[in-house]
Amino acid sequence: MFKKIILAALIVTSAAFAQFQLHVGGRAAFNFGTAYGDTPEGFKWKWGPGFNVGAAAKMDITPLVTFVPGLEVELRTASADVPFVDKASFSLWYLDFPLLARFNITPQFFADAGLSVNFNLVAKETTEFGGLSETNDIDEIKTVDFGFVAGAGFTVIPKLDVTLRFVIGLTDMIDDMGLGSKNLRAQLGVTYWFM
Repeated sequence: MFKKIILAALIVTSAAFAQFQLHVGGRAAFNFGTAYGDTPEGFKWKWGPGFNVGAAAKMDITPLVTFVPGLEVELRTASADVPFVDKASFSLWYLDFPLLARFNITPQFFADAGLSVNFNLVAKETTEFGGLSETNDIDEIKTVDFGFVAGAGFTVIPKLDVTLRFVIGLTDMIDDMGLGSKNLRAQLGVTYWFM
């Protein structure tokens, strides 16, 4: 009986997804990010470089709308002016799940919009003072970070997309330290659809 239920579920699932054309690809992006929001007096965020690398899927729902989920590892960096410190820099590793709707404006040009759910893996802070450098874990970074994603792209050749995306954080990254900061990033990336 159990085998028949599993078989029926597989048939129904296959039939449901048969109408969607599924593509899978690899994505790599350069990102440039900082943070915005409330900070203590004398603390000022600066921009820093990073990257994303991972996989993406593309399911054509209609000729005009496509669902584009992804799974990426992301390095975010930033620096800050901090009182009584010569230099402060931050590096944060995240596991990102972008969930985007793609609007196909022309056969080559498209716009993306959606949400990204991000899980912090590692967070480090490096401070320099008087020629000495010290690196520490940042325990106050929240495990889960949500962001709104908007961007546009161009299909250069049938299997290669170039995208420019902006990610605006919706939740504070830090639990404590008087920092109500949300992340802000720009990403320039390419996706190669290998199937």
